[in-house]
Amino acid sequence: MYPDGRLERVIVTIAERPKGRANAFLNQAASVVAVWCGLVLVQLPFTSTTQAEDLFPNLNIVTEEWAPYQYTENGQLKGSTVDFLLAILKAAGSKQGREDVQVLPWARAYLRVQNEPNTVLFSTTRTPERENLFKWVGPILKNSTYFIGKKSRNYKIQTSKDLHKYQIGVIIDDASELFAKRHAVPQKHLTRNSRADINMKMLEAGRIDFVVTGWTAFELEARNIGADPSNYERVFLADSSHVSFAFNRNTADWIIDRFFVAYQTVRKTGKFDYLTGPIDSGTN
Repeated sequence: MYPDGRLERVIVTIAERPKGRANAFLNQAASVVAVWCGLVLVQLPFTSTTQAEDLFPNLNIVTEEWAPYQYTENGQLKGSTVDFLLAILKAAGSKQGREDVQVLPWARAYLRVQNEPNTVLFSTTRTPERENLFKWVGPILKNSTYFIGKKSRNYKIQTSKDLHKYQIGVIIDDASELFAKRHAVPQKHLTRNSRADINMKMLEAGRIDFVVTGWTAFELEARNIGADPSNYERVFLADSSHVSFAFNRNTADWIIDRFFVAYQTVRKTGKFDYLTGPIDSGTN
């Protein structure tokens, strides 16, 4: 058993001793063997865990409708951020695909990622208020968000305080609500809805004064309800932030690390430069 023949010498010694002393010595030899076997067994779980970690686990992947970045069309999930995610999963060794991404209203998706391990939500605006709620990989893209209203109203907004007399549509638990509160908009002037299209319809009907969103997403949302985006304008900047992949905090660090390495690998291909920007801005 031992390279230097210690176990063999123990057995030879037993044979040479009187019977009583041989029995005692046999007990000692059994202890030596037991200790040696224990040392071998202690190492086995480590080997098993290492092998298990080689298999990237299935994630609970949730998102919201946010065209043109992630949206459903004819029952299929599309968009640039979806393509980016799928490329990362493939690089990480995952077998998951487009069909494994669940599209939910933002408030439900946001609640789920806070409560279920191995859950990732995209695309999530990374803000100081949210920093410690999740484990992050990103950025995916930089998004400038505005208070958007009708040109015909000829709004004159110079400071945050000028917004406080207007009714503003936000999405429940979304960055839009966070930014409106950051600008100290009174709660009574916030119209909270579960979806962006509801706010858009209310804005078009004149039931609210502003929505809080990015301009690219706004243009598509306006067209989707039959409104003309040229009738609207970006009145006041709400915030300029990065959106990222937000993981439940109880997700194992090795999973986050593997996902981040895959994220960096995909970015280095240059295929998604139009979305993510320079490679040196990646963080987790």
